[in-house]
Amino acid sequence: MGKQALVAVGALLALACRPEDVVHRIGWFATMVAQRSIKPYAMPRNPVEGTVPVTGPAPVLDVEMADRVANPRTRTSASINRGKFVYETYCLLCHGAGGHGDGPISAEAGGPFAGVRSLVTDTLGRRSDGYLYGVIVNAQTTGRALMPRYGDKIRGTDRWDLVNYVRTLQGLARNRSGR
Repeated sequence: MGKQALVAVGALLALACRPEDVVHRIGWFATMVAQRSIKPYAMPRNPVEGTVPVTGPAPVLDVEMADRVANPRTRTSASINRGKFVYETYCLLCHGAGGHGDGPISAEAGGPFAGVRSLVTDTLGRRSDGYLYGVIVNAQTTGRALMPRYGDKIRGTDRWDLVNYVRTLQGLARNRSGR
């Protein structure tokens, strides 16, 4: 075989090895490419009855229990930055950038939406960190019936980082109003 023949055979082998050119022509494999996908934050199936997470079961927090829970996370810049990321991912849509309850949901409704609470009021500022944590985990058990539960989406220390960021928003609102 000549040099040109070897180059031609090598080029043909290289073309045959491109999976996207070869594999999609096989019927059963093409269905794998166009398969049903699981959406973000969706549980593809329910956990088995009685299953306990490796971190232990999450307690159902009512207002009284939540007020007794202490914040284990120090309000560091790392915690606040992580909390800001979580806030912008889950909370900003309803509560707005400053936490005033004026997010895009309210704007679409033509003004403040009565079901969206301002996070920077004096009343909420006097509530405990545990209360805010409880609202994040399951708002219905802490008296916020219209707010969806985020306990299955926001997990672990992200919940406390979010509490720390909300406290930062409250401090900013107090400084702006001169209180």
